[in-house]
Amino acid sequence: MFNTRPEIEFFSLIPEIADIAPIIPAHQVKPKWFATAQKEFIDITKDDNFGKNKLVHTAKCPGIFNLIRYGWVMTTWQDIIITTNGDKQTFNWKSAVDQSKLYKDASVAADAVGFHPNSQLSDYYGGWDDSLNCVLKINTPWRVIVPKGYYLLEGPLPYSEETRFTTMPGFFSQEYGVSQLNVQLKWHVLDGETLLKAGTPIAHYMLIPKDEAKLIVSKANEKQIYAEKITQLEINKKFVSNKAESKCVFAKLFKK
Repeated sequence: MFNTRPEIEFFSLIPEIADIAPIIPAHQVKPKWFATAQKEFIDITKDDNFGKNKLVHTAKCPGIFNLIRYGWVMTTWQDIIITTNGDKQTFNWKSAVDQSKLYKDASVAADAVGFHPNSQLSDYYGGWDDSLNCVLKINTPWRVIVPKGYYLLEGPLPYSEETRFTTMPGFFSQEYGVSQLNVQLKWHVLDGETLLKAGTPIAHYMLIPKDEAKLIVSKANEKQIYAEKITQLEINKKFVSNKAESKCVFAKLFKK
């Protein structure tokens, strides 16, 4: 009777950016390596011998596939150049457009790039060997009001090929009002110039319920052992399992 599905709305304080580079569903941003794996799997299914032997393939892994396609992704809306000089402390940056001049409300205007000094994080680690000791901050016009009862998890794209930086994870919640989605980057290029092209994925978002599940740690009981046996038989009963049929079996098996 009631729709309990949460709703989340990302809104941009610079309206044009919502058209130029909107936050998009994660399934639209597949890593190149995974797209290659999927193409390879499709080619395998076209072979005359397909189905005669059991096939274990990365493109069929639900642990990877489900994570990559879940949630939402933010990308850069313009080109940004980051230049480091080998001292692990300082950097310079420049962008194609002066973002700070695009805000209608000057009180919230921000440059495209900022940083947090080493005293705010890396000093607690004793410094970072593989990164700048300051945290780069990509200031964005994106804001969100997180649905009640949820956290919004911000982090790196799962299974990304990105090696120039790592997005630092964090939680946002409604209790702190409107959340500013300024993306924190641990920057790995210690000496040289790096171009972040417009459209570069920089953050992945997922809604996480605040109510944590009740934790039970136990030895397997007979019902659980039986469920494990059924699961393995269903997965292995065919050389190529029928996902639709398997889902029906699992729906009956796991009724909770």
